[in-house]
Amino acid sequence: NDKLLTHFTAGMSSVIADFLWIRCIHYTSQHFKGDGKFTWLNHMCNVITRLDPYFVSVYRYGGIFLAALKADDDASIDLLKRGMRQNPYAWELPYEIAMTYLLNRGDQPDSAVHAARFLGMAVETGNAPAFVADVAGALQVAHDLTDIERSMWEKTRTSGDKFLRDLAGRKLGELDLREACKALNKAAGMYRERFGRAPASVEELVSGGIIERVPVDALGGRFFMDTKGVIQNTTVLDGQVQRIRNSLRTAVNGYKKLKGHPPSSLDALSKERIMEVVPPHPYLERSWEYDPNTGEVN
Repeated sequence: NDKLLTHFTAGMSSVIADFLWIRCIHYTSQHFKGDGKFTWLNHMCNVITRLDPYFVSVYRYGGIFLAALKADDDASIDLLKRGMRQNPYAWELPYEIAMTYLLNRGDQPDSAVHAARFLGMAVETGNAPAFVADVAGALQVAHDLTDIERSMWEKTRTSGDKFLRDLAGRKLGELDLREACKALNKAAGMYRERFGRAPASVEELVSGGIIERVPVDALGGRFFMDTKGVIQNTTVLDGQVQRIRNSLRTAVNGYKKLKGHPPSSLDALSKERIMEVVPPHPYLERSWEYDPNTGEVN
């Protein structure tokens, strides 16, 4: 009973919380190897966090245990949200809520949107590592949450970490370029309505009087029309290439650890369920170059 326990800690609530957390880990381990029921797990986490509301690890790992082992994602999210109220600068807590939405509730239509919002909150703490911002940005792009993404990167640009400030500046630039692509493709639709055919190039939008000029890419790339007639930007596509290539290299390394050798082809990653599917190259006319001898992807 945590209410009674508080009266008997003699001002040493955090010490007792440490002890109970060790007991909770032992309990979880025993039931993981045993019946797998974890009946008291939620209660134990609640007791510990009431004794020490600033014990971030209990909120985080208790939430992971509840979601991954007990499959009680409601209890997991409730615990993590309570931790966020007490520890607003702990990026780990909204991050784990996002992971619960993606992993436990991935079959629900709004799970990715909720995950993107909580990942944005993680970034807004100013303490999250760069990979969290990358995941958040990818989800927000996929679900057209542009306002959330811009707000996230604007806050990151005030970070005390120079790397994160530089990253935020580039991501805001990429966001401007993606919005410019949308505007140019809308202009291409207007060109088709006016002239009865698709423009042959981005420059034809200017000569046809649809736009005044082609936007300038401050990050050094250029706008072009791909083989399907969609206007793209090289800076945006290059960023996608880098992210997907890193994912493929990670998957190849995972395959090597599992099998002891690189896969014979990238398709083997999906056959062995290392990846659900090998993503296509962002540039339509290109494909991934893979060396099965070294496992290198380019």
